[in-house]
Amino acid sequence: MKKAESAVDMIKPKDIGELKTSNKPVDTTKLIMDTIHILFQRHLDPVKPKADGGMLILKVNTPFVADSYDGTAGTKTTLSSAKFLTDLLDFSNLEKDNINEETIELLHPYLTLRTQDDREIYTPEVAAKSSSALIGMAIWTAAMSDYHKQSKIVKPKLRLLEIKMGELKEAETNLANAQSELQAVQDLQARLRETFEGAMSEKTRLAESAAKTRKKMDQANRLINSLQANKVRWVQNANEFKSLKLRLVGDVAKACAFVSYCGPFNSEFRSLLLDTYFHTDLIEKEIPVSEDLALTEFLVDQATIGEWNLEGLPADDLSIQNGIMVTRSSRYPLMMDPQGQAIKWIKSREPDLLKFDTILTLNNPMLKDRLKFPLAEGLPCLIESIENEVDPMLDPILEKQIIVKGRAKLIKISDTDCDYDDQFRLYMTSRLSNPHFSPELAAKATIIDFTVTQGGLE
Repeated sequence: MKKAESAVDMIKPKDIGELKTSNKPVDTTKLIMDTIHILFQRHLDPVKPKADGGMLILKVNTPFVADSYDGTAGTKTTLSSAKFLTDLLDFSNLEKDNINEETIELLHPYLTLRTQDDREIYTPEVAAKSSSALIGMAIWTAAMSDYHKQSKIVKPKLRLLEIKMGELKEAETNLANAQSELQAVQDLQARLRETFEGAMSEKTRLAESAAKTRKKMDQANRLINSLQANKVRWVQNANEFKSLKLRLVGDVAKACAFVSYCGPFNSEFRSLLLDTYFHTDLIEKEIPVSEDLALTEFLVDQATIGEWNLEGLPADDLSIQNGIMVTRSSRYPLMMDPQGQAIKWIKSREPDLLKFDTILTLNNPMLKDRLKFPLAEGLPCLIESIENEVDPMLDPILEKQIIVKGRAKLIKISDTDCDYDDQFRLYMTSRLSNPHFSPELAAKATIIDFTVTQGGLE
């Protein structure tokens, strides 16, 4: 700030008068006046390249933007104002803290301008070659820029100083309180000394009690040692647990393969895949796997199965497997359901389907509009009566082509961006017992055979 005030003092009215009366002001004057306009946040002409090779400063042309000295912005008018020097001082005293980052960013190209042979242009020495008044203006403009940059460092420290002074005052108050407490503690110490002898007597009594406790502890150790007969069973359990951990990799791989690939097939072929193909492949790759893996028990607990049964899912092993694939697969389920078991279970499991009327069909002319509500609100949606194909309009949903914009999640359906909630659930059913679904559809959805009798995909 002192540098800026000294710079303003260097500017003499007669020097300003010479600049005002100059018929052909040099480019240095125009450049400096533009920077003052930027600090004052006054209008400048639209940005365009300066003609004739740029600014003629230091006897060389330097490419730069055109100045606003003689244009509509009228930086010449600012220079001609009788309050020009007063405005500079008032800005230094009153407005300097209102300088923002945008102003500094606009000033940066002017303050760092260099000739093509890498000589600095915006310096007091260069300004002095044109006018002594320009020296102070150049110093003042640069000082305002420096003040803003330094104030970002100094102001937080001043604020921190105020906080620390407040903390010091609080600490002094706490010290006085602590001294009062110290006196109280010293008084307490005197009283405690009086009870010391009584405590020593208590110590003797406790030592006798400890001896009795030690005797009881010895008896307890003898009892523990007598339990060594259980050591064999504990070691056996530990070994079984170790073996279980080794087989866990193969068991998980087998379960994942089941959820990923076995859905479209009937119970007989699922057993063939699990017990022959998957199991043999794991053995050939020397991956530890359980010989008698109970898949349903491995993937779901009995409490969950009980809930599914209460919801209407049959208790047979095939139905439990189907329930696992519906709830555990990352892809939306497409269920072959000629007997309607899947629909009955899903409607019971998802009461919001009936509450919000989100049970649809592919031939519904309002399908896209009806899908927007459950997608945005995170509700379940059931599409019934699918035959051999699924409308390609549903591909972005099946493939979960989610677009994240800020905190919002969108999904594009037929060139329309729809809001998407992660709680959205899609179920699809087909009344056909042996539909001909394409491989592409099988890659997008989890196809599950709910047929009670022998069936599945061919």
